[in-house]
Amino acid sequence: MALLSKATFETTYQNSSGTFADNTTRQITESDMRQFADDIADSALFLDDSYDTIQFIIDGGGSAITAGIKGDIMVPFNCSVLGWDIVADASGSIVVDIWKDTYANFPPTVADTITGTEKPTLSSAQKNQDTSLSSWTTTLNRNEWLRFNVEATPATVTRVTVAIRVKRTAA
Repeated sequence: MALLSKATFETTYQNSSGTFADNTTRQITESDMRQFADDIADSALFLDDSYDTIQFIIDGGGSAITAGIKGDIMVPFNCSVLGWDIVADASGSIVVDIWKDTYANFPPTVADTITGTEKPTLSSAQKNQDTSLSSWTTTLNRNEWLRFNVEATPATVTRVTVAIRVKRTAA
């Protein structure tokens, strides 16, 4: 790949009366190109970086997962929840509730549920997802804590991953 140190481009533009003006030619310097690259890197045009997942793995260590609290994770950034996915090592049934609270109020309890009636659930399946979230609390704030609680004891599932789809929001 060749390194570009300068370039020339022509522009055509419309003036305020709506007529096209003559082409103009301008020399672009290496400094101009570096600034342009920096501007693009910082631009909101690259939105893929604003989408992420918060994932939590529940592992029964080779045995069927039991009901109860399975652990906590801290939310690393402000975000809006867009949906969830749940996948397991085998077809089966499991229901996972997710609770949220601040560090000051840790630990989260069932009263802090964010899932409403749409808990990440498998019902005789190996995967499931939901992107409607009509009953969810969809705002997560940086440094809040999420707690994952298995409500139903699956007979065949020994490992499950819950992935919460999010879009990062301003601090």
